[in-house]
Amino acid sequence: MQQSIPRNRHGLHALSTIAVFLALGVGLAALGGCGGDPPATSIAPPKPHDGVKLTLSCPDAAFADAIEPMVRSWEVRTGAKVTLTRESMTPADATDLGVIPAGQLGFWAEPGHLATLPARFRGGDHPIRWFEFLTAYSDRLVDWGAQTQAIPLTGDGFVLVYRADRFNDNVTASDFVAQLRRPLAPPATWEQFAEVAEFFAKRDKKPSLPPLPADTEKMFDFFSRVASSLDRGVLSDKDLDDPKKDTERLAFQFAVKTGQPRLRSDGFEVAAAWLAGLHATGCLPTSGPDDPVAALAENRAVLALVSLDQLARLPRENGAVPSRFGIAGVPGARHYFDPAKNARVEVPGQGTNYVPHFSGGRLGAVRSRCPKPEIAFDLLAEIGGPARGAELVATPGLGAGPTRSTHLTPDRLSLWLGYGFDEARSKDLQESLRHYVGQAVKNPTYGLRGPDRAELTATAGNALRKLGTGAKPGDTLTEAMTAWTTLDAKVPDNVNNAKLVRWRQRAAGLN
Repeated sequence: MQQSIPRNRHGLHALSTIAVFLALGVGLAALGGCGGDPPATSIAPPKPHDGVKLTLSCPDAAFADAIEPMVRSWEVRTGAKVTLTRESMTPADATDLGVIPAGQLGFWAEPGHLATLPARFRGGDHPIRWFEFLTAYSDRLVDWGAQTQAIPLTGDGFVLVYRADRFNDNVTASDFVAQLRRPLAPPATWEQFAEVAEFFAKRDKKPSLPPLPADTEKMFDFFSRVASSLDRGVLSDKDLDDPKKDTERLAFQFAVKTGQPRLRSDGFEVAAAWLAGLHATGCLPTSGPDDPVAALAENRAVLALVSLDQLARLPRENGAVPSRFGIAGVPGARHYFDPAKNARVEVPGQGTNYVPHFSGGRLGAVRSRCPKPEIAFDLLAEIGGPARGAELVATPGLGAGPTRSTHLTPDRLSLWLGYGFDEARSKDLQESLRHYVGQAVKNPTYGLRGPDRAELTATAGNALRKLGTGAKPGDTLTEAMTAWTTLDAKVPDNVNNAKLVRWRQRAAGLN
């Protein structure tokens, strides 16, 4: 009988042990090289901007805080090192790039302090997606002397805030209909704005608006927003197929061909008379704090034009803006001046002539002295690009208005929820900003952008503030015109007015 052969489990264990030692020996030989060279240490691949150092100026503290994580993320990805300073740039300092208000571009660009944006950044395949920028930012506010010299980072934005609780009161609404023969609603025109303000001033026996801005720049900005829709009719692409045929259509504060001030032109005259009328009808306080948000919250105002940074300060209850505050678009005008007819034109039907006025927002600019301008522009393209730009818009405390058409599409409503309104009013906010930018309008107006912007704004704003205390419209405009003429006469090397004309044309987007 055949016997089964028994398994030697100890012998199998010995074989296994020998195999383990052999494997370890091979591994050690590989690691130690058996007396050969030590193993090579793995080396990280180089990053595209290794060794590059940049200094970025951003004097706006809140904005600097918002972009710092973006800058640090870009550093990690690219290998560059960025010193973020919260000091303002000066022509003589060592900064490589900076964040500047849109109105300051001429101050930096005209003397040649800024580098020109490389053409590839505007190409259709560049990650910044330049074609998505609103025209005001892609072609006008970043250009000087036919050169693109900045990247849009944030836009500006204004809306009308009104006391919805007062407007929705049945007795008040009935009285308004009885007196003015139309429903009480947020005003679509500046004429209606004045009528609503006068109605509430008489009803409440006290001013219905905040005081005019004490800050001369804000005062001139408010005046310009009113004058914008009174100064010209809306023009389409067809009307402006060749702007060079009639360059004066792009003029606003100054004539393009002569460089002379236009403050006594029809639109500005009507705007000044409109402001004087608010004083005459008791709508404007002659003293007191000029903060429109505080005036609305404290029942000292029924409606006010409010910037986005001011809008973020509306009071909140349980985390939300109370329903007593409503949102509407910036008013337009019932009539405007037509230079071809040399007359005022009434808008037919119930239409409104609305012409946007752009004067705010932030730009990213690179200094001409920067040794690596393309890399500096790459950093700015990161901050102003689609993803980071949306983050900035969605941060209410920055007052960052839209720079791209995509910021205003219905599917991006979430960008505006941070302002604290319910869904319905958040839609009102987005729609009001869509109206504000007026994408179909091809002849918007712009704030002062020349090298002498600060001086011009201060003198004009100081004169126009007097409209809130009873000064005559003609006198205030003459005072502003005289001040501007005096400033013009002090511009050095202005041979035959050539320098001033060049400044005015470049500020208008020409030359």
